[in-house]
Amino acid sequence: MYLYRKGKYSIYLMCPLTFIGLGLRGAESLTLQGLNIIKEADVIYLEVYTSPLSKSSINAIQELIGKEVKIVGREFVEDGRVIINQAKTHKVVLISIGDPMIATTHMDLRIRAEMSGVKTQVIHNASILTALPGETGLHAYKFGKIVTMTRSASTPIATVYQTTYNNLLMGLHTIVLLEYDYYSNFFLQPQDALINLLKSEDDFKQNVFNQDTFIIVASRIGNSNQKLLAGKLNSLLSQDFGNPPHTLIIPGELHFTEREALKALLKVKDEEIIDNSNKVRRMVISMVNKYVEKAKIALNKARDKCKKAFDNRFNLLFENVECYLSDSIRFLNEGRFELAILSVGYAEGLLDSLRFTGQLEIEW
Repeated sequence: MYLYRKGKYSIYLMCPLTFIGLGLRGAESLTLQGLNIIKEADVIYLEVYTSPLSKSSINAIQELIGKEVKIVGREFVEDGRVIINQAKTHKVVLISIGDPMIATTHMDLRIRAEMSGVKTQVIHNASILTALPGETGLHAYKFGKIVTMTRSASTPIATVYQTTYNNLLMGLHTIVLLEYDYYSNFFLQPQDALINLLKSEDDFKQNVFNQDTFIIVASRIGNSNQKLLAGKLNSLLSQDFGNPPHTLIIPGELHFTEREALKALLKVKDEEIIDNSNKVRRMVISMVNKYVEKAKIALNKARDKCKKAFDNRFNLLFENVECYLSDSIRFLNEGRFELAILSVGYAEGLLDSLRFTGQLEIEW
């Protein structure tokens, strides 16, 4: 985007393709900068697949702009060829809810446009990801990897489970975005998402979710009727969350200022606020100690067997197994749980390699 000043006014010279964030409140949250650029555009697209936007909100945007706005879905934006080709001869704007570059689809389109010789620019705005820390009081730097839960079973829920598990190991909070399908007007409801989380524990059994897991449900953030409810998973199942969009937060390790914020802002009772990371870490500690002890017994048996046969071929391998087991305990004591699990896994793998290749029978 280019900018020059004429008197006391700033004049914006548009790039051929501009991505503009709508923010969280529809027409009300459109920035002045974004509005000025839209008014200069030849072609205006509004994508609605990342989050629901009511007809009244769409009408309000068109009235504010005073031009025709073309509503487009995921496939049109993912394909992108029409947008890129039009931007070669016209000034094109793509408006999206929240911040444009939160969606990887938009970044892919921007990269392809630039590679095609089409200059691009981004007018950023607030998104659900930037709003949640301020609305909940959770520290922004303590959010881990974000994940989306879909209505499909098996693999998607496995991704949600493993992402939450990994974040909790590091004491981080997890944002779970709930699926929205523009074409079928489907939005995954919080109750269904919570039930899916409970069911996932039966499959993966890493102590991530149970009836007492502390969860925050954020609904319609940025709107006048936004709602935030927090509590134990079981108590949230009977709550009325209202209309979408909804987002789940599974908090990890909580700083005392975060606990105070949850009590002050979300009116959560102190006894309901649980550190979800504690139960996961306790299980990891128990699991690592169990597997390290098991591997040590197998290692000693293997060494005794080789010693009786006067076989020194595997001494170096045994030393490496011992080092990995020692590293596992060290990482565990340092709170580096993922490395502790990996290390004991490497130790077991080395011993198993002798058994799988038929060089030495290992007793586990």
